[in-house]
Amino acid sequence: MAQISLSQMAKLFYRLANSYSAGIDLRSIFQREALVGGATYRRKLELIERGLSGGQSLADCLRATDGYFPGLAVSIVEAGERGGRLEQSFQRLAHHYEQLVQFRNRFLLSIAWPMFELAGAIVIIGLLILLLGWIMDINNMEPFHWFGVKSWRPWQDFLMYVTLVLTFFGGLTVLVLGTLRGWFGNLPMDLALRLPLIGKTIESLALSRFAWTLSVAENAGMSATDSLQLAFESTQNHYYERFRENCVAGVARGEQFFPVLNATGAFPPDFLLYISNGEVAGQLAETMDRAARELRERAENNLKLISVIGFMLSLLLVATLIGFTVITLYQKLYIDRLKEFSNF
Repeated sequence: MAQISLSQMAKLFYRLANSYSAGIDLRSIFQREALVGGATYRRKLELIERGLSGGQSLADCLRATDGYFPGLAVSIVEAGERGGRLEQSFQRLAHHYEQLVQFRNRFLLSIAWPMFELAGAIVIIGLLILLLGWIMDINNMEPFHWFGVKSWRPWQDFLMYVTLVLTFFGGLTVLVLGTLRGWFGNLPMDLALRLPLIGKTIESLALSRFAWTLSVAENAGMSATDSLQLAFESTQNHYYERFRENCVAGVARGEQFFPVLNATGAFPPDFLLYISNGEVAGQLAETMDRAARELRERAENNLKLISVIGFMLSLLLVATLIGFTVITLYQKLYIDRLKEFSNF
């Protein structure tokens, strides 16, 4: 299912905020927007423009695009329409998606070098399997058997290595996606959240989205149950989403956010303190907005530290590989030859 990109959403909602504040009607705005962008983008915006021409609300038109716009954007727009705050909704969404784009770019930049080193190390290992076998064949030496099978030729060792690499990264991809989407139940994410540094990073990312969404929903005038429902969905984390139904039911019974979230045992004390202070002071939206910024900064700092650790591990891997290669060559080309000559 195609979905609009983060950068497209940031630009679209920024233009919507500017045009709508200038008094241009929504139908004209989307009619003009449908003239730019890729084929899918134009087709979806043409669909929205036709819906607006037929008297539908903007939220209903966005919802009719079959998931092209995420649920968060649709819900915030709907709340803005109901509360007469559509311009503010556009501005908040533009700011939110612009921040997400910046965060994504910084994250990709921070892991680029460690990933490059890791890829380089993997390629070097594969080449060494082939080259060492070739060198030993030329010198009429017994080849080094990387996987312990003496009947294998170097190219067979190389194929086995490629198979193992592809299997490892394929399995890792399935594990990560399955954990995030809840394919394997709650245990994998429960374990991931307990990992040093990585767990806190996952937690901070999920809770920053939760806090920001709750802030925006409160400002947009959404009901408490709708706000909490949307906040849980925005975490994009199965570990937190499993508490959504019970928490929303508790708020529907008239309970406040703090006791409902505290009862789950899933939210850290400092985050619950933000919730409690915001409710007591009657400034939940402002408090959650501040919490979202602090959590995002914490996640960014953790990601920087993870990238440094990844860089060091990559260097260690490459150094170990080079050291092993030098020792192996020295053993095969020098020590073993000396032993052969000494036996004569």
